[in-house]
Amino acid sequence: MRNGNRKDEVRTNTRTRALHVLAKMRRDKLSLAEACRLEHIKPSTFLRHVGSAVQQDRPGGRYRATAGDRLRRDLQIPTALGPTPVPIHGSKKAREISNYLNAIALYLRKGDTSKLERFRGKTIRVRGQKLELITDPATLSTLALAGALQFDQLYASFTGAA
Repeated sequence: MRNGNRKDEVRTNTRTRALHVLAKMRRDKLSLAEACRLEHIKPSTFLRHVGSAVQQDRPGGRYRATAGDRLRRDLQIPTALGPTPVPIHGSKKAREISNYLNAIALYLRKGDTSKLERFRGKTIRVRGQKLELITDPATLSTLALAGALQFDQLYASFTGAA
């Protein structure tokens, strides 16, 4: 059974790197080869994991990232019980979660709550239940002091892999 866990960890790490390649292609306008080189992943491996999020200009031509996708990403969402891994489907929702985490980080660094306001009262659906995004400054400060907010890793791992 232990060997199965190792395979899951490698698969999760590889998929996370493939998602990073996709993000670099979109954000930095890099080619598939350049982005793969930066993330130390083969283009064929990238295509196997997230190939539906790229299109080829013509057969044998350059790959370009699509504007959006419906891929699943397991992201870390802050809750009252600490960071919780949540499956998010689609780049639009993932971008919204990233903006939320950036708003929290801005508040914690500079005390600026202006970016948090747009998330007040918003919820996300997790396993059939609604989870309200935390926007209360006092709660966020308490969670930060307790070490329950982590911003070093956006993607969650259900297998324990980093």
